[in-house]
Amino acid sequence: MKLYNSIGLVLEGGGMRGAYTAGILDVFHDNGLRFGGNVGTSAGATHLCNFIAEQKGRNLRIDTVHSKNPNYKSWGSLIRTGNYFNVDFCYRVLPYELDPFDFKTFYKHALETEIYACVTNVETGLAEYKRLMDIDLDGEIKYVQASASLPLCAKIVEVDGKKFLDGGVADSIPFAFLDKKGFKKQVVVLTRPQGYQKEKNPLIPLMKIVYRNYPKFVEAVANRHIIYNESLKQLESWEQQGKTFVFRPSVDMKIDRLETNTDKLVELYKLGVRDAEANMPALLDFLEK
Repeated sequence: MKLYNSIGLVLEGGGMRGAYTAGILDVFHDNGLRFGGNVGTSAGATHLCNFIAEQKGRNLRIDTVHSKNPNYKSWGSLIRTGNYFNVDFCYRVLPYELDPFDFKTFYKHALETEIYACVTNVETGLAEYKRLMDIDLDGEIKYVQASASLPLCAKIVEVDGKKFLDGGVADSIPFAFLDKKGFKKQVVVLTRPQGYQKEKNPLIPLMKIVYRNYPKFVEAVANRHIIYNESLKQLESWEQQGKTFVFRPSVDMKIDRLETNTDKLVELYKLGVRDAEANMPALLDFLEK
């Protein structure tokens, strides 16, 4: 294993589009790559945890095998519990019973590196970044849950006296955060192809009703596309300067963030593997410079 202490890893969210990230990370695992700073937003945060725990294949199993379990996600769960993704199944049954998570290995790496989950504070509308050390049921797993809690599809997550939802609302690609933390070079994994531009959320009227008590959060949702597209411009500039190495899907597979077609998710994973393998020589050159 090679630990690049001065380099950061940034994982964008995107719901089920995270299957692409899973493919990238499994190739990183095969090449023994580790990074001094790590941050994930939404699905990026959940996929990051398995990478840190050195559990190759676990992200793919969750995205394509466990996701087919009716207890994993459903509109019925949303109606009954307020969460499209069943919280008890995802954060207790899966990691402790069906597909055990390696908490020990995660903690070992957490002592050696910095690992963060990006969340959005619904009262301020701003991004916050929680360093993760111990993510068992009594630890910081609530921040990972909050980071992946999509607006309208999940309850607000209350932890440490604050209220959070999807980190992607305030900071979809938190590369600037790691730069401020002192990681001057970064590897960034996006889940949208080259040329993608985010459009204004068409559900703003509904958001204003559901989150009427949180006007700053609604404002953040309304401005998300502007901030996201500006971030892409900055990221491309940093890429040209040699500050970042960016992975993007080389093929636009039109995967929805709540995608249920397992075959499409497997193909997206395989695309991530191919893209990572094809770019590995260039990545290693970037890391070693």
